[in-house]
Amino acid sequence: MQRYLLQRILLVIPTLWLVVSLLFLALRALPGDFVTRKLANLENQGAEQRESEIVGYIEVEETTHRVISGDTLESIAAENNTTVSEILATNPDLDTSGGLRPGTRVALIPGRLLETIAIAQKVSLPEEAQQGAQLLIDRNPDIEFPLYQGKPYAEAGTLLTIRTSLTLEEWAYVNRVEAGDILAVNPTGSPSNADGSLTANTQLAPTALVIAEEGDTLEGIAAAFGRNVDDLTDANRGVDAAEPLEAGREILIPSDKIVSPTTKITEANIRHRLGIDKPLGTQYIDFLWETVRLKFRPSFQTQEGSLDIFLRALPRTLHLNVYSLIVALIIALPVGILSAMRQDQPLDYALRGFAILALAAPSFWIATMLIFVVTPGGISEGGIWSIPLTSEEARSVFSSFTGALALYSIPAVAGGIAAGAGLMRITRSELLEVLRQDYVRTAWSKGLRERTVIRRHAMRNALVNVMSVLGLQIAALVGGNIILELLFNIPGIGLLLIQRINQADLPVVQTMVFFFALFIIIVNIIIDISYAVIDPRIRYT
Repeated sequence: MQRYLLQRILLVIPTLWLVVSLLFLALRALPGDFVTRKLANLENQGAEQRESEIVGYIEVEETTHRVISGDTLESIAAENNTTVSEILATNPDLDTSGGLRPGTRVALIPGRLLETIAIAQKVSLPEEAQQGAQLLIDRNPDIEFPLYQGKPYAEAGTLLTIRTSLTLEEWAYVNRVEAGDILAVNPTGSPSNADGSLTANTQLAPTALVIAEEGDTLEGIAAAFGRNVDDLTDANRGVDAAEPLEAGREILIPSDKIVSPTTKITEANIRHRLGIDKPLGTQYIDFLWETVRLKFRPSFQTQEGSLDIFLRALPRTLHLNVYSLIVALIIALPVGILSAMRQDQPLDYALRGFAILALAAPSFWIATMLIFVVTPGGISEGGIWSIPLTSEEARSVFSSFTGALALYSIPAVAGGIAAGAGLMRITRSELLEVLRQDYVRTAWSKGLRERTVIRRHAMRNALVNVMSVLGLQIAALVGGNIILELLFNIPGIGLLLIQRINQADLPVVQTMVFFFALFIIIVNIIIDISYAVIDPRIRYT
């Protein structure tokens, strides 16, 4: 038995490898360009190009976390790799007596990490964040940068120089495009390239902040910085271009106008996030390694961990599927046994007719009819019960047993009837075949009761093929209940999968499909092992 068990478990390894390889082809290698374009359209909202501002300085703000429902200090600390004591030290006035109120801003760092600033302001690419932080330190020699968890950060309120100049080629590099792509959307005669002198080596002037001295005017500052007076007037509302400025007044100098190819930039960043900008062999090895470690990439839409999203939806699907399976077994086994015992009698015809109708009727149609029967305003004015479609507590049996029973009963019965009908037919046919065997006739001839003959001699031998069909039905329940989750507004895996496919959120889709496949493999291995438990002859052949 142990050898048989080991052989079946070892089958999981090549099967999983095949599943992961097919996932790679389906979700990474084949649809790359299609997914890239779809995600780019979603992120850009259809805009193909956009005028960009080249930031020269910023005023640093605190790094904060906006509290949402269910957040605690412990969860915020874990999410941001810090401790509760550090959060409380940074927020001495934070009131935690009645829990954290949604919408509250919790300060995490009294400033912002230089690596975060470098990525946000496109000083460097995300994978070169450390070099970007060092560039910011070099460009601000007069500022002291304290450390937070070993990384330098700029304190809140600091006026930080981001850059004093950069070339068009450098701007293209931090946007993952070629200089030619930017030149293509800034043709000769456009506001950003009026005289056609724009090249890859052109120095682009970023925004700047000037402190006016006694007697300065906007016209003089514009001439000194080579800017258009109208641009300075637009950037500094309420200031007359010709009138002298007050000493110490801050004047904003806008950056050079440059149009960026938004679609190409977004597509390039998406290709990098997907990893499809690497050679195919490297992509495959990375994909295998990520999957083996269960380190799936974060969601494109929310940046939340894909595994966390899957695990949050899993309990609701388990509620529905386990309930449906119980209903299917309650229907299939007793009805199948009774139909076989009363072969070709009126009861047998009635039960077989019921099974055929249950197989023919879609589960969503059965659910719709049941809704009409039980809810108020259907067959009766008062109804039997109301379905709590919007109740959050009703979605878990642990928070509200009666609410969960009211919500899951109809979809579970609808799904269970469809699955149970197929099981009932195979139970009947297998049991009829076993009842014709010689050893069953011998049991009858001994004068054993009908119940004993069925339970001890016939049913166990009939169960082998029934278990095979049961494995297929369990797998079918996972897919079939997607429609029921949509119909009853149950935010389980099925509903989540449909939403994420529409959003082209590949990391979440990949995670869910992988666990679907893993679940089906495990179910089939368990069914395979159960053969040896039911019929000892199998393990020896």
